[in-house]
Amino acid sequence: MKTSSQLLLTFLLNAVWQIALIAALASLGAWLLRRSAMRFQHWLWVAALCLSLLVPVVTVVRALPTSLPVEVSYQRNLENPGFFDQIPTSSERTTASFSNSAFQLNGTLALLLFTTFGIGLFYCGFRLAQAWFTTRKVRQMAVPLERDEAVEAIIRECAKRLDLDRERISVCSSATVAVPIAIGWFRPMIILPESLLQERDPDLLTSAIGHEFIHVARHDYALNFFYELIFLPVSFHPAAALLRSRIKQTRELCCDELVAERILNAEVYARSLVALASSAPPLRRLSVSTTVGIADADILEARIMSLLSKPTLNRRWKQLLLFAVSLLLLVPSFAAAAFAMRFELAQDPAEQEREQEKKKVEAAQFKEGKPFDPRFRAEIERKREIEMEMQALKQGALVRLSRITMDQAIQIATSQFPGKVLNCNLDADRWEEPGKLAKDGIVFYEVIIADEVVAGGITRVAVNAVDGTIIKSGKELPRKRSPQN
Repeated sequence: MKTSSQLLLTFLLNAVWQIALIAALASLGAWLLRRSAMRFQHWLWVAALCLSLLVPVVTVVRALPTSLPVEVSYQRNLENPGFFDQIPTSSERTTASFSNSAFQLNGTLALLLFTTFGIGLFYCGFRLAQAWFTTRKVRQMAVPLERDEAVEAIIRECAKRLDLDRERISVCSSATVAVPIAIGWFRPMIILPESLLQERDPDLLTSAIGHEFIHVARHDYALNFFYELIFLPVSFHPAAALLRSRIKQTRELCCDELVAERILNAEVYARSLVALASSAPPLRRLSVSTTVGIADADILEARIMSLLSKPTLNRRWKQLLLFAVSLLLLVPSFAAAAFAMRFELAQDPAEQEREQEKKKVEAAQFKEGKPFDPRFRAEIERKREIEMEMQALKQGALVRLSRITMDQAIQIATSQFPGKVLNCNLDADRWEEPGKLAKDGIVFYEVIIADEVVAGGITRVAVNAVDGTIIKSGKELPRKRSPQN
């Protein structure tokens, strides 16, 4: 429970500055891409929203408890050369290293943060579920279009220009919707308002139907639901709400560009947008649902200006700019995950003292062989199993990495430092993880030779287990005994 609370604290408090940084970088990137096609800005905002969840999650993953490498060496008993004695040391649990030390947070403040986050998460989840059920209700209330050759001709023409299968897409009408909308993942449905069908304006119908067909072609309904799920854990942050709104706005601008490019003249489509927007009451247009439609983004003026202006960048500059913006967003974002801060709950002194006293009692009972808490016994067994697994991994790695035998190492050491060999160990330093040596790690034999001049003195010689070179050597003199009174 304590570990999960610390991980949640690490997620929340790092997300505060990480999401703000990502949103600022995305805003700068969108400004740089202002003269390019709108789809590039759209995917920039989508990438920023995904990073706003991914970067804090990576921070939490790096804070998960991991096992430190177990220092294991293998000792040869020179009096019985046929056997090796394994010298294990204890394993302990720690957390991944961070650029900053852990910050202690008051328990009351942490509880307030958890409560606020939980309430916000529940509210946003409830709103998303409500929107889902509203969308299903809208779909159930839709009715198939009556046979109308003019409307059917517009539908066939739009499907043909967008290379879509007309039979796979249902086109219906409903009195409950004020603007055209698209629904569905595997069975897409386009729902048109009854008032729009009664106007009989071919340009208006072509604009509405073509726009929704593009939503279907782009799979915007499924992607929109996916973005809502990503937004849910970071919905507490205002910058995440900004990213979400920018995705909706640029999505409509992308659809507008495609309509003007493949279906209808830009000026005619712009006039149709104004007519459609004016016919939709604001309260009904902004009702809670998971649908995607022509009036999702409340930026009519920006949409009209975007239709009437054309991108001015050539292909080469566009590619360079996209590469620069990608680096601008990704490099600082992953750097933010690498240099994250770790937060811990400040433990109450009385509780800490009780835990220490309990550990002392359990350790004493364990030493005396008396029965004690089963949970503590299970923890001891679990640590023993982990220790044995680590030892097995290290043993296999040491045997696999060494290229010379122990006898060869002893011969190399005694050729430089003659004397009686007391001990010889196969060991390694700088493990990246159990069973995997770090890039700068070394596998070596430590040969201990008795000093022939100074009684009780020894010489330690480290012999590289790969190429047989002597890494280092050093003499140790016997310790002087303190005089007894």
